[in-house]
Amino acid sequence: MQSTKWDDLPYEIQPWIKKAVISLGFSCMTPVQASTIPLLSQNKDVVVQAVTGSGKTLAYVIPVLEKICSALREGSFKNAHFGALVMVPTRELANQVVQVFESFLEYQPDDLPDIKAQLLVGSIQPVQEDLQYFMENNSFILVGTPGRVNDFLSSPQVKTNSCEIIILDEADRLLDISFLHATESVLKMLPKQRRTGLFSATLSDAGTDIFKTGMTNPVKITVKSNSLHLKNSTVPAKLSLYSMVLNPRLKLKVLLKLLTEYSYRKIIVYFPTCVSVSYFYGMFHNFIKRKGLKSKDISIFSLHGRLDAKPRMKTLNKFENSSSDKSILFTTDVSARGLDIPEVDIVVQIDPPTDPSMFLHRCGRCGRANKSGIAITMLSIGREEEYIDFLKIKGITLKSMEPVIISEEENCWYDETLKGWLREDRSRYDQAIRSYVGYVRYYSKHLASSIFRVRTLDYKGVARMYGLTRLPKMPENKYVRDFPEDGYLDHTIDFNTYAYADKKKETARKHELLTHERKRQRREKALKKKLQKNKNFSWSDKNSGKETRIERHDKLKRRREAIERKIQEEQVHGSSSSGEEETDQNDWKIDILETKRKRKARKNAMVQGSFDDL
Repeated sequence: MQSTKWDDLPYEIQPWIKKAVISLGFSCMTPVQASTIPLLSQNKDVVVQAVTGSGKTLAYVIPVLEKICSALREGSFKNAHFGALVMVPTRELANQVVQVFESFLEYQPDDLPDIKAQLLVGSIQPVQEDLQYFMENNSFILVGTPGRVNDFLSSPQVKTNSCEIIILDEADRLLDISFLHATESVLKMLPKQRRTGLFSATLSDAGTDIFKTGMTNPVKITVKSNSLHLKNSTVPAKLSLYSMVLNPRLKLKVLLKLLTEYSYRKIIVYFPTCVSVSYFYGMFHNFIKRKGLKSKDISIFSLHGRLDAKPRMKTLNKFENSSSDKSILFTTDVSARGLDIPEVDIVVQIDPPTDPSMFLHRCGRCGRANKSGIAITMLSIGREEEYIDFLKIKGITLKSMEPVIISEEENCWYDETLKGWLREDRSRYDQAIRSYVGYVRYYSKHLASSIFRVRTLDYKGVARMYGLTRLPKMPENKYVRDFPEDGYLDHTIDFNTYAYADKKKETARKHELLTHERKRQRREKALKKKLQKNKNFSWSDKNSGKETRIERHDKLKRRREAIERKIQEEQVHGSSSSGEEETDQNDWKIDILETKRKRKARKNAMVQGSFDDL
């Protein structure tokens, strides 16, 4: 068995780095660190796949610092040159990696040039300001997201030929279709003689794309769970996975009881869309307020991809350092990868992710660094239960958890509190509709489409979960069984009097309602006038119209009969005429008949063609 003591590391790391490691509380190495650090610190490219929370970040931070120190011993970096690049898929993860580097760099000795790590992410500041900081401070280590890094390195001011090492953290994400172009562009700008490290918990999902990174004879390192009941699994040993099967109407009621009555320090709740995070954040704030709980008892934070980078990082920092007895983070998959948030005890997924590979990344936000954690996935009764067997094929076993019992009193309190909160402002109901529509679209994009089918979705139950009293108009309504009249699930809300709290929006709504009512009245008046006009027609006028039609029909009939008689007479006279006249007459008739035949054939072809197109 490989030793995990820092003193037994086959590669001798810098004394100040070892001091930093011990001072920061890393008394021994994890298996992935013991396997990776000696190889990557020297001259080996590595492809590392290890379970979430296994210490992958430290496994590349130390080799990067070793490479920088080695290069500085040979001579300082020239101006506008850098020595290492770390790329990650999200701004939050990039910020976290920079913080890890900075915590180590506090211990750097005075005899070394000042080593700095620079953050490169979008939405915080223009790329020109990043370039200015880089030129003034000589940042040796760059950490960022692919888009901003690509823009940064494309500047002629930045010189890339001194880069010693590049790290792709969450490499499977960086190599998928959304980031691949930017990632490849960055790799082409770096020198070929460099070290490359790829790290992820689900790196096998990247497939053959890993060969696009230009590695040279890479060493593959795979560290799986050492748990007896999860042998050869990619699930951390102390992470317990549970599934809870229940009616979609009960999901949020069960969640509320979990958040307010169960014991935990921090909990992360994953929702399907950005708009649903905002909507449920406001809803649960109201629930907690009505229950009489204060911020020192319980705090809720929301984080999603539509927020700018600064608010996202600020929210994440507040959640990490929250002093409340219980802290809750409502978020989307933007917080699913790589983030190492301390003291997270529970992860709840209101719905499984559309991409099954994201499942373990979500669950892995708890049970990190050999600590206990619980991950609960809610599934709707019916076809979604097959997801449990689907994960079992991938080596992920979910234990069954009985749904929390909601009493009749709790059920009534929840429904009345939600209705009261929605009635205060119509914009909340509008947000509920957008959340519902977004969820249906999210559901239709599941990669496990044989399980998550829009045809079998409980639309009424989901609508009730979102607080809707009427199903919005959308194409998927054709799948709703026993679709209610005009989509109404109940008539507890009068939409004519349902007002916005915003006075401007309410004035606009009333104006639109008045305009609609006037148009309706004009249509009714015009229809009534038309009906009255038809009613006032005299009996003689109505009959005269009928007689006119009959006369016209008789006139056409007489005309056809006259033409037929004329043709018959011509045929009789033609038989007694001279040969030349007979020939001319026959030619004339043949021309007429041929013209009629062609016209009829063309008409038939047009009719036939119109049916052929159907």
